[in-house]
Amino acid sequence: MKVLFASDGSECSGRAAQYLVKSLRAQVKDLKVTLFYVDIPMLDRVAATLGELRVAEIHRENSDEYLKSARQRLRRARIAFDETYAVGNAAQCISQKAVKGNYDLVLMGSHGRTALKSVLLGSVTARVLSQCAVPVLVVH
Repeated sequence: MKVLFASDGSECSGRAAQYLVKSLRAQVKDLKVTLFYVDIPMLDRVAATLGELRVAEIHRENSDEYLKSARQRLRRARIAFDETYAVGNAAQCISQKAVKGNYDLVLMGSHGRTALKSVLLGSVTARVLSQCAVPVLVVH
């Protein structure tokens, strides 16, 4: 089973990593995991000032930082994985990566906000659930 583990480095993503290590691994024999982070784009003015190379470096550094905890947890559990990142709208990037990469499952954590807060603040998880053609497993 090919799993796209979308992580943002939050405590919720930590719970999803724990689920992956303790439950999903026990249920699936051939588990292939991709750890995936989506960084927000910089303002055009900022990107132009910093330059293309520095902007790319910052996005790589952000990805490295936000995936650190999940990476450590998967390594301790001896789960093989690869990792990658994208820059853009998180829900769109996750959904597109899942389809284009032929993943069987998207794994995500949820902050567990109320419906009202999700409407007001937006929810990446809710948007992925609504637009992703690949099954999504949400860990709360």
